[in-house]
Amino acid sequence: MKKIVLVKCKMIADQNLCPGDAKCFVALGRKEGEFARYKDEEAQIVGIVDCGGCEGNKNRVICSLMLLKIQLNALKEKVDSVHVGTCIMKFCKRKDDLISAIKEKAGVEVIEGTHPYAPLSIFGD
Repeated sequence: MKKIVLVKCKMIADQNLCPGDAKCFVALGRKEGEFARYKDEEAQIVGIVDCGGCEGNKNRVICSLMLLKIQLNALKEKVDSVHVGTCIMKFCKRKDDLISAIKEKAGVEVIEGTHPYAPLSIFGD
């Protein structure tokens, strides 16, 4: 079974614009979006961290991932991949720096994106 960590946008999470990370969980269950890569195997989200905020330092996400690793080690869980959330991929002006920092330190595959459910337009069909 593949073990996944999500990195989500702190601003979107803090504003309750993506309550409960529902879209990521549904996409994983349906094997849609970037989770389609797991269509022939089981996959599970074992942790979620935020990016550190719009005015934050890119090192904040690295510290969060390191703390998560300590917690997961205590539970005898190993991470296979880190998914950078669609919220970051679609809306973050700092995404390139964040992704670069995560790829440099993660030690596992870093995948850009999660769910495919971002609307194309606000009021259009």
